[in-house]
Formats: sequence, structure tokens, C-alpha cells
Amino acid sequence: MGAGDRKNLKTEQKSGSCARPNPDWTLAQVLQATGGKLLSTGAETGFRRVCTDSRAIEPGDLFVALRGENFDGHAYLTQAVAKGAVGLVVETRPEKMLPVPVVLVADTLRALGDLAACRRSLLPGLQVLAITGSCGKTTVKEMLAAILDIKYKVLKTKGNFNNLVGLPLSLLPVERAHDFAVLEMGMNQPGEIARLTEIANPDIACITNVQDAHLAGLGDISGVARAKGELFAGLKASGRLVVNVDDKRVLAIARQCGQKKITFGRHPQAEVRGLRLRGLGERGMAFTLRFGGNEARVRISALGAHNVQNALAAAGMAWAARVRFGDIVAGLESFVPFEKRLQVQRLSGGVRLINDAYNANPSSMQAALETLRQMEQGRQKVVILGDMLELGQESVAAHQALGEQVARLGFAALLAVGDFAGVLVAAAWQAGMSREKALAFSKKEQISTWLREGIATGALQPGAWVLLKGSRGMRMETITNDLLEKQG
Repeated sequence: MGAGDRKNLKTEQKSGSCARPNPDWTLAQVLQATGGKLLSTGAETGFRRVCTDSRAIEPGDLFVALRGENFDGHAYLTQAVAKGAVGLVVETRPEKMLPVPVVLVADTLRALGDLAACRRSLLPGLQVLAITGSCGKTTVKEMLAAILDIKYKVLKTKGNFNNLVGLPLSLLPVERAHDFAVLEMGMNQPGEIARLTEIANPDIACITNVQDAHLAGLGDISGVARAKGELFAGLKASGRLVVNVDDKRVLAIARQCGQKKITFGRHPQAEVRGLRLRGLGERGMAFTLRFGGNEARVRISALGAHNVQNALAAAGMAWAARVRFGDIVAGLESFVPFEKRLQVQRLSGGVRLINDAYNANPSSMQAALETLRQMEQGRQKVVILGDMLELGQESVAAHQALGEQVARLGFAALLAVGDFAGVLVAAAWQAGMSREKALAFSKKEQISTWLREGIATGALQPGAWVLLKGSRGMRMETITNDLLEKQG
């Protein structure tokens, strides 16, 4: 288990940490899947769910005791049994005998993945579609699921549960009734996606793009490309690759692979192609979708040209899964944007907020700024930005480039917060933005006050647009939550 996995385990423990398969697990299956050693037998029984959070245990569950940076599930074995766990998977022998089957394994995190891989192997008729990439993977996952939901029973990654804990927990509930599983794969160090691919054994795989994200764990963008490429490299020979031809790094990865390919993008040679893009303001984007001799005008409820690219990726994956063209169009048009991803919210005074606070890296920042720039012409536009995290030694240069871009696009104001706020604002000043318009704040609450006063005094004009964006660790949505709650 890498440091990134231990860091993420804390979140996984709080939500969605139990998964119920159908049918129930047997002890023999658990032993076979994990290669574990049975320490004590207890009462012979089946297991209702696989659970990694002792607080969420229900009668009949199998408890897998994970270790994280700030917790150890082995400290809660007795509590898990008291709450109804009828089996335990552990890395170390319990201090005292417990009246349930105890399975000893070398690594409980790996055992969790092995259980999910076993569940997937028992369903050969299931098609697994896997998505990774620096930007857009959650949106592509949701768009693809919306397409498949038109005719099929679909299991999909819960939220962004896409790491070595989250993906198994998302896959474990799969049932024989499911036609498809749509799984998102994330990483912050080499080898993670290779392991996720081993667990999921996908039939169709897509790398949305390769951009400068997670540089702290991967060194540089070449390291990102190698890590993302683990999905294509690990795909079975009979699998199909869905390839972004507009991304030279993805294209280079795909050229090294022998699986069948479907290409997507705005390039004239793309098989799944998007043409004649048009922004519809807060209603989203319109474009022409063309592939396989079919063509249709499509409207998606998502802002920005980059979301058209995400729609093309989803369409390409659906086509690879042999979904009908009409169902692909209908599914894309039924897509509802995920929370905090270019989500338009109304503030008082007629101010529109684009809430894109879910995450950020240099490429997604650029896309969000360009989306804001293309909104209604003549309207006041304000940018509220938090730090881009996990960029390692590129952090200062990346924030300088971002400040220069904000100044170049001519926005009415830049409000920055975080450790790199000063770097960001100084770069905007250097690029010609006035000191009155580009401001660095030490606390997010100060930006909330600025917004409240701007709305009250009219400094923020009716019809103004405000973009809110930063890395997930910055929790930028707290800036406007108070305003939204007070206005109902």
C-alpha cells in the first residue's frame, strides 16, 4: 500500500465502505480469492457484505481490517463482531480468539482487491468499461452511465471512489443482472492503475487525456503518461481501446498497443467526431456528433468545449460496447452534471456562480477560465481561485502561468486564497492586471465577505458571472455555501 492509498483510506472509511454482492459470499470463496489462512472457524456461514468500516457493520458482514495513515482497522475487530460481523480478514493475528471465522492474509488492501476481482470473474457476461485520465474521467463515467442506462442495467463507480479502496468497493456489489460496470480509475503514483486494471479486468478502456496532474508523485508529465498508460498496457488482447486523437500523449500510448481501437476527438481523422460546437450559456453546449455513418445535433447540460470532448469519449466507449447511435444521443442529452463540476448556481442580486470546486490542475483551470470567458459577452466576470495541489516542484511555475492567463483574459477581478495566492496574484500584476482587481486573501471567509459586500453594494452587477475553482483539498465550495444557505 502506497502513501497515497493510506492517505485516501480515511475518506473511504467514512462513506460507501460496505458492498453487498449477489449471491452472498461463502467462506470457501473468501479463502480461495485471497489465498488467506483460516485461523479460527467459528460458525460456518455466508457473508452478506464486504465492509471496511467497523462503524457501518451490519449483521452478516465480512469485515476487512484495512490500515491507513491515521487508523488501523485491527483495533476494531471486537467492535465489528459485536455489531454483527460474522467473519474477519486481517493482516495480524487478533490478540484474543473471536467467535467468527478469521482469515489471515499478507495485505488486507490487496485482499480487498482480490475479493472484487473474484466477484468480477464469476460474471463472464458482464462488460466492464474503465476510464482514467488527468481530467474529465468522472464526467465521462457519468455520461457513459447515462447512455447505458437507456437500455441496460448498469453498475458505476460511486462518486469518485476510484482508488485501490474505492474501486473494489464500487465493483463488489455487482450482480448477475448487471449488463455493464462503468469504473473510474485514479492514481497518484506508479503501479496503482496497473493494479486497478488487474482487479477490474476491463473489456473497454479509455484514457481521456494526459495532463500535468499529480506531479508530486509522478515527477513530470512523462511519468503521468506512463502511469495512465498502465490501463492500456494491462488490457486483455481481446479488449478495445477508445483513444483521444487530440491528445498526442494518449495517441503515442495507444500506438504501442495491439488491441482494436476506436478514436474520438475534433480531429478530421477521428472516428467519433464532434463538429460545429456552440455555447448555449448556462444551458450547456451544442455540437454535431458524427460516427459510423450517423450524424445528429446534440445538446449537453455541461459547460465548456472540454465537456464536448468528454461527451465524445463517452460516445466512443458506448459505440465500442455496440450501443445504438440513437441511444447514445438520448443518453448524452439526459446527462446531469456532477456536483461541483461547472455547476451553475444562482446567488442573490442576479449573480451566477459557476461552481467548479471539485478539483483543479493547470489543464482543468485553463478549460474553466476559457469556459467563463465564453459566457455572455459584456457581463462582469470574476474569478475565485484556490491552490492547485500535488504539483511538486512545478507548483510555483504553474501558479505563475495561471495568474498570467487570468490577466490576459481580462476578467473584472481575481480573488485568490491558499499558499500560492501571492504567487498567483503577483503574476497577474506583472501581466498587467491592476492591484485593485487582483487580490490575495489569507482566509476563505474573507472572500465570502467580499462577495456579500459586492452583491449588497452593486459592485457585483446583476447578471455577473463568478467562477469558483481549486483543488479538492482547498474545499473552495465553503466560500459560497453560507451565501447559498442564507438565500435558500
